[in-house]
Amino acid sequence: MLDFQAFHSGELTFPELVTGLTQDDLRPLTDEMIDTILGLITDCADADVTFEPVDPQANDPFAATPEELHMPWTLGHVIVHTTASGEESAAVAAELARGVEYHGRSRYEVHWTAMRMIAACRQRLEESRRMRLASLGMWPDSAHL
Repeated sequence: MLDFQAFHSGELTFPELVTGLTQDDLRPLTDEMIDTILGLITDCADADVTFEPVDPQANDPFAATPEELHMPWTLGHVIVHTTASGEESAAVAAELARGVEYHGRSRYEVHWTAMRMIAACRQRLEESRRMRLASLGMWPDSAHL
C-alpha cells in the first residue's frame, strides 16, 4: 500500500504523494485494498454484518436521515461506504485523466440496510474491485493530469 507517513506528518501534500502514479501502479493498489478488507472480514459471520456497536461519539453530518445522524455504523454500512468512496474516486480520476474538468461528485452508495449477510459484503467488495479496475481502462495512454 501507499506509505502515507510523509503526508500525515505534513512533509508532503496529497498531490505530492500521488504524483507519478500510473494505471499500472493503481491496479495492484486497488487489488491490495480490496484483498486487505476481504482478509479483515474472513472470519465474520452474518451476525457481524448487522451488529450495532455502541459509539456515543457517532456523528455523520452526511447522514441520509436525521435518525441516522448519531447512529453507529454496522460492518455492512462501512462496506457500502468504503466501496462507494473508492468507486467515486475511480470515476472522477478517469474523467480527470481524460482532461474533463471536475464538475462535482459522481457517487452512488448501496443503502447500508441492504447489507445483511457476509456473502453480500464480499460480493459488494468484488463488484467494487471490478468497477474500479475497469475505470482504469478509461484512461488515455497519456493522462491529462
